[in-house]
Amino acid sequence: MPDASIDDGVQDFLSGKRNGVRLTEDLVRRKAEHNEGMLSTLEEIALHQLDIGRIETLNNCRCLKIVYLQSNLISKIEGLYKLKHLDYLNLALNNISRVENLERCEALHKLDLTCNFIDLDELSSIASLKENLGLRDLYLTGNPAASHWESGYRDYVIATLPQIEKLDGTDVLRAERIKAMQRLPALERELALLAPMAAERKTEQRARWVEKQRQIEAGELVVDEKSTDEWCPEIRVQDARELRKVEEDKNEYRRKTQNSGGGLFGDQPERERRFFREDGTPTQMNTAKWPFSIEEDGQAVYVDIALPKFLDSAQVDADVQPTYVRVTAKKNVLQLVLPSEVLTDASIAKRSSTTGHLLLTCPKLCPVVVSKAPVEKKKAQREALKASQLPTPMLQAPAEPGAALKPLSSADGIHSIVAKPGEAPKPKSGTKAEMRPQLGPDFEIEDDVPPLL
Repeated sequence: MPDASIDDGVQDFLSGKRNGVRLTEDLVRRKAEHNEGMLSTLEEIALHQLDIGRIETLNNCRCLKIVYLQSNLISKIEGLYKLKHLDYLNLALNNISRVENLERCEALHKLDLTCNFIDLDELSSIASLKENLGLRDLYLTGNPAASHWESGYRDYVIATLPQIEKLDGTDVLRAERIKAMQRLPALERELALLAPMAAERKTEQRARWVEKQRQIEAGELVVDEKSTDEWCPEIRVQDARELRKVEEDKNEYRRKTQNSGGGLFGDQPERERRFFREDGTPTQMNTAKWPFSIEEDGQAVYVDIALPKFLDSAQVDADVQPTYVRVTAKKNVLQLVLPSEVLTDASIAKRSSTTGHLLLTCPKLCPVVVSKAPVEKKKAQREALKASQLPTPMLQAPAEPGAALKPLSSADGIHSIVAKPGEAPKPKSGTKAEMRPQLGPDFEIEDDVPPLL
């Protein structure tokens, strides 16, 4: 009897009630840890290798652009019609036999259906992708249709979907597209003849599998390591169920061993988280590996913590103590020792609405006061030195060229230029005689005394 600790979807899968595990909202949230479990803004989700049987819940994630669903047990494409921004859908290694329900995924650019069970009886269903005008890259390799119709499979897909630029990893050339369009009517007639044969082949294969299962249950057939099976969706489900049972048995054994105390680490109490050493000094820890930085100046200590952008601020608790700070969010703890003692009551916490960073501003208990007087004195000295190096200002503006030249008037003549006989020549204006200093009436010039320099 299955254990109650196993998820209900897994129980139904192991018991044979379902051909796969349920894709629940809780499972999607666990896989969306990089987006803090928020579905409304989720753009990418990886759900591969989970034995999922049906596509569910994803319509609630309307911002999804990339979805990885490869290596599951999905038999039908459904539940994606609300994903208007879906760009890449990976459904490789599933049990899909028909291409459908993707018409409303308007932004679909790449579709991977490698190694599914699309046979010639359902190959015409790819025509539903004509509405996806943005589709450029398509993978159908590994499907029965590609192996059972090697001569016409590629041309038929290229002619049916003229918007694709790459098929099975190979570029579609212009000449190849023209040739395929010319062959399309003949290919459609050929496919109409091959489709009933493919449907009959699948029916016979399933009948053989059912008969084999009956023989095994009746004891008429013994299965050993050398036994082989025809590859079909039922075999893929059966193999996945057997592997899941083995994994669940291992997990159950570990749980029982730990609870009973029979194992190496059994019956041990959970290790208590220690925030302080034996001497009372706080320890440093960062359980969530959040990036952080600590800076200080003469007045305060600044702690910048890069919290996740979409983490709700109501779940963040910041505790500032004189020698350390502790930030708690959900079950994660960041504790940092401060370089200086701070004032707890005056500390301020601010969080950026764009980046999610948390900034703690903690004023110091003993701030460093820097005097500004020496700075002012040095500034005054620099200004005085600069003023002393400036050139001396001129008292009068320099005269224009030729301004000292005085034109001759009618009263002036050559007699004013040449002195008369017996008359001392008049000193010219601006000569050294006029500029010589006057010593006063009490001083006489004697010829014997040399002039002052």
